[in-house]
Amino acid sequence: MRILIVDDEKELLQLLQISLSNELIVDISDTPEEAKNYLDAYSYGVVIFDRTFYGIDRVKELIEYTKKKNPQTAVLVLSALSNVEDKVEGFEYGGDDYLEKPFDIKELRARINALSRRFMPKKINLESHIIDIENKTIEYNGSILKLSKNEHNLFFYLLKRSPNIVSREEIIDAIYDHPESLSSNVIDELVARLRKKIDTNIIKTIKTRGYVIELPSA
Repeated sequence: MRILIVDDEKELLQLLQISLSNELIVDISDTPEEAKNYLDAYSYGVVIFDRTFYGIDRVKELIEYTKKKNPQTAVLVLSALSNVEDKVEGFEYGGDDYLEKPFDIKELRARINALSRRFMPKKINLESHIIDIENKTIEYNGSILKLSKNEHNLFFYLLKRSPNIVSREEIIDAIYDHPESLSSNVIDELVARLRKKIDTNIIKTIKTRGYVIELPSA
């Protein structure tokens, strides 16, 4: 998943980009104008906005611009303004979550993942595929796709963990009863078989790190 972080603290931006880039594609900007250019160029699952830029509160403007481009993009307001009135105002502007500065990177990561799941649709249309997340089925050209147990478990485990990159070792532990006897090559072979059945580029290989399901933005 691609996210955008907009803040006038350049050191904070660089720190967040480094901290989150193992799991996410992270774009950063320190001005609202540049942020709008990013929003025009890319589709984001989650965007994170500071309240003020060099003393001027511009988060309402940014939220409105984001939601006009794509109502399904989740907005997290990240700000040192932390009293109740500030938080209420952030939500009234259209923000979907509000996190106070200073914060723990683990909490920020959890908030991003929660927003991603919250805005995930019940069904996803991918070319000729319809993925029913509630019933855990994949329909292709009007028929339910037949997957093996491990193929099914792999796909929906990656979907559940999205937007995180999942290592081969974690996948083995999650979907096999006796993972201790298996090598990571088993997952590579399983992914290859799954890709032949699901004719879409939704499952991405992240070199040396594992796999991720990247959902298209609405």
